[in-house]
Amino acid sequence: MKNVRYITALILIIIIGCDVQDINRPGDKLSGYITHVDTNLFLNGGFYSVSVFSADSSNPFLRVPFRTDSIHQLIRSDFHYYSPYDMDGIPPGRYYVAATWSHYPRIPNEVPIVLGTFGCDTSASCTSHTVVVYPDVTGHFKNITSWTDLSKRLF
Repeated sequence: MKNVRYITALILIIIIGCDVQDINRPGDKLSGYITHVDTNLFLNGGFYSVSVFSADSSNPFLRVPFRTDSIHQLIRSDFHYYSPYDMDGIPPGRYYVAATWSHYPRIPNEVPIVLGTFGCDTSASCTSHTVVVYPDVTGHFKNITSWTDLSKRLF
């Protein structure tokens, strides 16, 4: 009887110790798609990117973003482009997410050109940008509609 208890306890310890964590849990990544509503691509002197701005600052889109990552794909679909994005390693906080364009080579403390924002998309007159609370336990994509033409910048 003692051996059965020890074996049962050992099996339980092994099962608990082998708890596999899902690496794609909601909250681990800030991800979504950027849909570019025009096709005037600007590929010289910079790159399309996604930026995270602090929602707790005044005029957040006119400040240096908390983080900017390049967009790796511009996928052509009918009469527009779209780009998937993924960001991880963002500390807990309140943020605005924007589709941006950044200069290359990188300029220290650069404020990128904002071409679309989550919640307002391409509307220059919108003032109700959606705040993303991170980590985001809902797991929903943060999809943004954006311009590709730099002359249509929002900020």
